[in-house]
Parts: sequence; C-alpha cells; structure tokens
Amino acid sequence: MEGSVEELLVSDPNPEQPGQHRVTGICLANSSCSISAFSVVLTTGTFLSGSLFVGQTSSPGGRIGDAPSSAGLSHTLRERLGLKVGRLRTGTPPRIVKDSVDLSLAKLHPPDSSATPFSFMNTHTRCKPEEQLPCYLTYTTPGVERVVRESLHLNCHIQQDAKGPRYCPSIESRVLRFPGRSHQVWLEPEGLTSDLLYPQGLSMTMPPNVQLRLIREIPPLHRAEIHTPGYGVQYDFVCPTQLSPSLQVKSTQGLFLAGQINGTTGYEEAAAQGLWAGVNAGRWALSKPLVALSRTESYIGVLIDDLVSRGVTEPYRMFTSRAEFRTWLRPDNADLRLTLKGFELGCVSSSRHQEAVRVKNSLQDALAALQALSLSTTRWKRKIPDVHVSEAKSSVLTGMDMLQYKDMSFHVLASIFPESLLPYMEFSQRLKIEAVYRPHCDANRREIERIQKEENMSLPEDIDYLSLPVSLSQEVREVLDKARPSTLGAATRLEGITPAAVVTLFNYVNFTEKPKRTLHGNQQHQQEGREEELCASLPQ
Repeated sequence: MEGSVEELLVSDPNPEQPGQHRVTGICLANSSCSISAFSVVLTTGTFLSGSLFVGQTSSPGGRIGDAPSSAGLSHTLRERLGLKVGRLRTGTPPRIVKDSVDLSLAKLHPPDSSATPFSFMNTHTRCKPEEQLPCYLTYTTPGVERVVRESLHLNCHIQQDAKGPRYCPSIESRVLRFPGRSHQVWLEPEGLTSDLLYPQGLSMTMPPNVQLRLIREIPPLHRAEIHTPGYGVQYDFVCPTQLSPSLQVKSTQGLFLAGQINGTTGYEEAAAQGLWAGVNAGRWALSKPLVALSRTESYIGVLIDDLVSRGVTEPYRMFTSRAEFRTWLRPDNADLRLTLKGFELGCVSSSRHQEAVRVKNSLQDALAALQALSLSTTRWKRKIPDVHVSEAKSSVLTGMDMLQYKDMSFHVLASIFPESLLPYMEFSQRLKIEAVYRPHCDANRREIERIQKEENMSLPEDIDYLSLPVSLSQEVREVLDKARPSTLGAATRLEGITPAAVVTLFNYVNFTEKPKRTLHGNQQHQQEGREEELCASLPQ
C-alpha cells in the first residue's frame, strides 16, 4: 500500500514503559484508510512541510516532480506530541544535458582501476572496471561570481534565515562567503545509462534563465543546456535531543525517526539511521528491548550519539574527525566490529555470520602466528636486507612489528616463513592494515584517556581561536570563539567540536600556551625581585 501520511494515530502510553504517548498506526491522506502498527518509522526527508524555491517563486513540496507532503504530520508532531520542531534548508544543482558539454575543456578523473565491493561476501563488483564512467573537474570563473551578485535580488531562498548545509553550500553561499575565489565543480554522470550530468558544487536557486547564464560562464559548459533547473528546499525537522539512542522519540512509545527529520544531511547518514531505527522498530514490535551502538564500535554510534546528546543548529554531516577512535573504525574491520552483533539482533543472515566467524578466527590465528615470529634486528636484517630496520627499534621484533615498515608486505614474510604464514594469504591486506594502524590505535586510546583526566584544565580567557596557529576547521574556530569555554571539558560538550579538535586544542594549550605563560610569569617575578632589591639598596 502506498500513500501520503496525513497523521499519526496515538493513544495513551503503556504505563510500564516511559513516555506520554503510544503510537498505534498511521492515517493516509485523502482516504478514510488507517493502518494499525505497533511501531512506526518516520523518514520524511525534505517533505515535512517542505517548500520549493526557484528565484522569487515558492511552492509546497520536498522534491521537484513529486507531490507535496501533507501539513497534517507536522501539526501532529508539534501540537499533539508536543515536539520541538525547527526549520532547515538545502538545495540541488541543475541537471545538464551531457551532449551539450565540452568535456575536453575539463580535467578527466578516471575511476578506480580495481573497484572494491562494499560487502565482505563479494570478491568483485558487478560493474567491471572498464564499464565504470569517469568524472570531470572544472572551476568557476569571475563571471560566475558576477552573475550571482547581479541576481541576489531575484533569489528569495538565499535570503531566508533557515540554516543550510555548511559542507556542501550553494554557489551563492560560496560566492558571498569567499569572494574572489575559484571553486571546484565536479561533472558527474547521473548513471551508467543516463544522458545527464550532475554538476557537484553548483547547487543554486536563482531563476532558470539566470542559472543558464551562470553555468555558461564555466568553459566546459559554455554551450550547456539545462534539463532540470536547480532549486532550494526548506523543511521541518525534529530536534534530535528528543530521541533516545535507539532513535525512538522519548515521549512517544513506538515512534522512531530517521534521516533528515533528525537534522542530518547526506545519503549515508540517512541510510545509517534508517537501518538502526528499523532494527529497533522491529524489536519494539516484538516486545524486545531496544538497543544502542557505542561510539567506540561504529560511526552509526558516533552519529546517533552526537544527534541525541548535542542536537543540531545546522544540517549534520558525518566526518571521521567526529569519532574519538577513528583509527579503529575502519572499513576493513567493519565485519569484526558489527556482523556478530548484527546476528544477535536478527538482522544478519546465518551465511554471513558463519563467514564472519571464520574470518575472525582465522585473523586471530594469523595475528598469533605473526607475534610468534620473534627475531633480533640483526637476524631480520639478514633475512630481509632490502628493508631498512631501524636501530632505534627494540632489539627483538615480531612479525607484526616488521609489517609496520612501509616496504614490508605479508607476501614477503610468508615467503620466508611459509609453514607459519601461507595459510593466511587471503588476509594479507587486512593483516598489513592491522599492523600499520595498531600503534596509532594504542596512541589514540592513551590520548583520549589523558584528555578525560584533564577535563578541568583551564583554557586561557584571551586565547584567539580565529587565528590560532593549529589545524582547526573554520566551524570549530567559530564555535570556540563564540562560546569561549572555560575548561577543556566544557569545550568537548559544545556542538560542532570534534574529538580531533579537542586533542589539537589540548596539545596547543598544554605544550604551547602553558610553557609560554609560565615563562612570562617567571620573568615578571624576576623583574619584581630586582625592583625590590633596588628599593632595598636605596638610602632611606
């Protein structure tokens, strides 16, 4: 059954569970039909009271070409359930007819020569390497900036107060924030059989005729034709601090939210939330306890914890820097981190589970075999003269230690110790990655533990975050400059402050500011001492 949801069906809560309401189903628009359900997952995207903007015109909707959403759902969330709802915005670029573009004037970027499948169950991708399509890189010109500035009065979307995505802003926002710069534009094929190009970096909401003028200011697009104009969207979202880590609304039993309704942006972010909300909605319907993922075991856990504990003031996007243990959260070990747990939750097949168990046991055996290969540096040099073994290293090194060297591969080790290592050749790449990352994971863990102990460390009141000579994003600098946290712990709890930024800030204050201020204090104390001596030597 398919249809637009008009409202949620809600009743009194189960007194044995927390919450003020209980969802019992949905009611479809333009129909007397209602559907009963133990649990409901809302994934409204940009359709929750969505409005489309092109130039100075606006119309109801969440995506061009699709019917607008019902306003009844927003009303239910606000008025019936009492949820705090905000407003965000996003946009999309015009779609360009591929045959009208002179791709010889753009820089060719070919695809990977050997594609890596997403699934651990597959050894190759369905699409052969030679069947993949390339992308092309070009740049904006001063003419693009001129068209943007000349048409601002015709663009009502850019003048709205709703916050847009910081990390994929419209071309109008880029020009206004970074005047005089040339910006990247990626020309991406929409699909293997599509005749359209997606100009990544040219999201815009000006009138269609002005959009055509703008794109033709870019050399490869000087004769381009627009198939569908770009447009902006404004939509409602539910402040995610009202959710539990299971993505269930705290006040409403059985109601789960996922995707842009929680204030995020991006396909992967939405898919991750949809997966986890679906798992818990199923468990709720089966009267099973709800579950959460830890920040230490998955990026889904990091994303959800950020949302429910900090909330959002702008569309949230997942970055590796948001994770404390990002050296551990890697694609190569995702099966070890999550597949066994997924099987326990009932969302992983038995065949996938059996493969994950086999891989886990084999990797443990392989790591044990590498650790058992313990030789002196002198013997390693004799066996592998082409690899420069550092004299600063311990006098005894294991096979894992040797794999950390750039020029050392598992294949080389297996050729020297075939009886011990040849059975594990299928894991050669994973073992190399594990060896290289292991010391970084250990250092990362020690760093986080130290920061947790130093939560009360004071931050200088006069520190200039905007010009601090360290690697911090502009977003982090702006947040710190506005909030002026008094301690390191206070900084860690600010929205937009990543664990990587906290480490950078800690190191700067601890190793640069503290010694500098200590030196200044000592010099001032010495000066005061000399003045006292001078006064004492003067005749009374």
